[in-house]
Amino acid sequence: MSLKIDLDGQTALVTGASRGIGRDIALTLTEGGADVVVVARRADTLADLAREIGDRGQSCLPITADLTQPESWERVAERAWTETGSIDVLVNTAGLIVRREPPEVTLEDFDSTFDLNVRATFFLTQAVGRRMLEAGSGSVVTITSVAAETVTKAPVTYQASKAALVQMTRALAIRWGPTVRVNSVAPGYVETDMNREWLSDPENRQWLVEHTAMQRVGEPADVSDIVAYLASPLSSFITGQNIVVDGGWNMR
Repeated sequence: MSLKIDLDGQTALVTGASRGIGRDIALTLTEGGADVVVVARRADTLADLAREIGDRGQSCLPITADLTQPESWERVAERAWTETGSIDVLVNTAGLIVRREPPEVTLEDFDSTFDLNVRATFFLTQAVGRRMLEAGSGSVVTITSVAAETVTKAPVTYQASKAALVQMTRALAIRWGPTVRVNSVAPGYVETDMNREWLSDPENRQWLVEHTAMQRVGEPADVSDIVAYLASPLSSFITGQNIVVDGGWNMR
């Protein structure tokens, strides 16, 4: 028996693919043989990613979209499905963090966080998931956070939005099984643009390393490898799970 991640013949739609974990996930899935549809707000960075994936011999369809806009959900799902034939895997990576704490959080802070992290994720998943159910199969993977189930130093609004995604994952897994598997991956502190400023503080980095069993900061590849596994047939009996990838930080 081979444990090689084999995604040949599959097509994956990855949101938030222009940078960070989303970009790394898109590249990792193509390494497994998948073609990808990549979605983000910036057309230039998506074009660069599409060229890189094309150079590797895989197909890449870039779609520029602001997922906070309701009209984008059905448009992205329909275009992705029509131009590729089907979407076998949906990876919800697009997310936002507003670094403001109560009692200073504004309504705009709250709404912008939940509009992208929760509302957009739910309705895009619904649009793609409807088509997966009709097609007879599919896998959904949503990027949550260790902050969804363990209190961290992240803003309260961010933690609450990620907790909502975990429960969404579990509820959809029950409703859509056995046709569509629905899981989530909860990264800890990962070296990305979103965390770079916070991690650039020596005290923050030292605190993190000292409180992490693996004694290091996470890398995007630590997350994307798990996503590839959940996208593959190797995880055919896994659904409704929120898999924490934090190097043991939450056990401190």
